[in-house]
Amino acid sequence: MIPINYQEYLTAIVYGLLDKSDADYARFLHDEGYPTDDGARRFKMFCFSWLRGRCSPAPPQMLRYAPGVIDWIIASPVEQFLQNIAIGLLASETLRVGPATLRIQAIDSLTPPQFFETMRFTCQSPIVASVRNERGTRYLRATDPGEFSQAVRTNLLRKHQVLHGKPPLDDRLEVRFDPAFIERDKYAGAKKVTAHGIDIIGVYAPFAVTGSAELIEVGYQCGFGEKNASGFGMIALT
Repeated sequence: MIPINYQEYLTAIVYGLLDKSDADYARFLHDEGYPTDDGARRFKMFCFSWLRGRCSPAPPQMLRYAPGVIDWIIASPVEQFLQNIAIGLLASETLRVGPATLRIQAIDSLTPPQFFETMRFTCQSPIVASVRNERGTRYLRATDPGEFSQAVRTNLLRKHQVLHGKPPLDDRLEVRFDPAFIERDKYAGAKKVTAHGIDIIGVYAPFAVTGSAELIEVGYQCGFGEKNASGFGMIALT
């Protein structure tokens, strides 16, 4: 069994794997990351899925996984990150997620898709978008479609600038969550996670995205929205 809010353990695993290969790079990514030109923001440039396997809730605040394979996907556009993660995984036999020890059975490299101006995705972890107001941070939901799209677009434009040193030729982007899913879901797609004692709200729902194929690719590689290195924003083709 593992804690329901296990994402911070996965983040620690990522840095631990990097440290096995290149301690200096692991320290740089953890402490600094890749800055925007003005230095106002820094990005880690990786994301990861939640654990994918058959599980059920178990008291107190735990998940019980059924015997079988558990998949975990890590993504990044940064070759140095991918090489170090691969070396760290090859040097490891198990991964420790809280009280659970998971044995590594296989390591695969996935072929990325082609990117087009309109694509449909599912969330492998919730997408987080927020705005600041006089009360602090307000997390956006699927019921805030305009604000949500704009926040995700702005975030991806910054990541693109950091990765490529220039803006994309096409800077359009619109995210539209599946209205039928949002209508029937008890929480309208909202998903709350507690990380380091802080409640974070994201959207966990199928969605379509239209606009710049360049920005969509950045989102696929780095994660859509905020807090990617904490276990949010990974997507997969529908």
